[in-house]
Amino acid sequence: MRDLLSRIQTDGEENGRDWQRFQLLWAVLYWLAIAGAALLGWQDQQSFLFLGLCLLLFITHATLFFLGPRTGNGRLNQQFALWVMTLSVVIWFFLVRTSPAYYLILFGLFSQLYILLPLRFAATGSVAIVIMMAYNQTVGAGRPFSWQEAFIYLLMGFASVVLGAWINIIIQRSEERRVLLEQLQATQAELAEAERQAGVLAERQRLAHEIHDTLAQGFISIIMHLETAEQSLTATDSEVAHQIQQAKETARHNVQQARRVVADLRPESLENDSLPAALERTVQRWGQQHSVAATMQTTGTPLPLHPDVDVTLLRATQEALANIHKHAQAKNVSVTLSYMGDTVLLDVQDDGVGLNGAKPSPFGGGFGLQAMRERAAQFGGELLLESDPDGGTTLVVSIPIQD
Repeated sequence: MRDLLSRIQTDGEENGRDWQRFQLLWAVLYWLAIAGAALLGWQDQQSFLFLGLCLLLFITHATLFFLGPRTGNGRLNQQFALWVMTLSVVIWFFLVRTSPAYYLILFGLFSQLYILLPLRFAATGSVAIVIMMAYNQTVGAGRPFSWQEAFIYLLMGFASVVLGAWINIIIQRSEERRVLLEQLQATQAELAEAERQAGVLAERQRLAHEIHDTLAQGFISIIMHLETAEQSLTATDSEVAHQIQQAKETARHNVQQARRVVADLRPESLENDSLPAALERTVQRWGQQHSVAATMQTTGTPLPLHPDVDVTLLRATQEALANIHKHAQAKNVSVTLSYMGDTVLLDVQDDGVGLNGAKPSPFGGGFGLQAMRERAAQFGGELLLESDPDGGTTLVVSIPIQD
């Protein structure tokens, strides 16, 4: 799939460059036609006025082509192009009224109408040019009206519209292909990001299993061997018993740390449940363990979040509850998860003793809260603490919801 998208992207870029070269080619031909007509007209009239009008035609079109305002998709602004091409047709008619040499300009003028303008405007301009030609060759030249000549000019007008419509279809197909290629490139970027995230999650799962199956199990085995060795000691081996006890405590501490790393890499509560369900189970279990009235509610319509955002909010809840148990002496705790359109908000509030009456601050908290603050910042979020000696403490984590 990636190779196919890459080939399509390469073909599309080459097609886009071909179309740009095609536009530039027709613009150059138009400029050469103006230059050739100006040269022939100068030989015929020796007039700086008409030479200046030819120069004006050249400058206005070159300015439109290179410096004209463009829309978001790179196309020239149609209103601006319409004014420039209308002025060009008017100037051409004024020129051709003085000398037939300026008919040479039509070689490029027709193509520019259909390249730069929508079909309805380009067709209208073509018909207007044909009518001007018919007028200039008949009534304008003092000749009587002829139905035969009118038919010829009508046929010319029809042919120009058909040819212009064909050119316009080519332009539309090229534009549709360009849009499709942009969409494919965006899809390719999304797929690459999804593959990267899937790889990150898979690697986390692998590391969690490796740590659990090697380090954690190894420390547990060390503890069992130390306990066996401890049982074989005599009463006179107090110093050895002390060292074994220290080794056991160190091993147990490392087992806890290994399990904590495993839990950070692969939160089991999020493996099979949504974030609201995982938070509710976490809050209920914590309340039962510590005999605290803990409630959890969800407001708004739950939206799927990035897995790392889910983990961040779950860890923030666990850290907040751990701090409440250690410091707050609270009797009631409420946790609220709010989906607010473009933001997800986690609110953990207790009725404990507060943080010494501290004012609302984005900088409070210890190491655990600092880690949560850094995690939230990775997703453009923030963590705030608000404390009141009489009203407890409120922890708020807000993270913008990405598409």
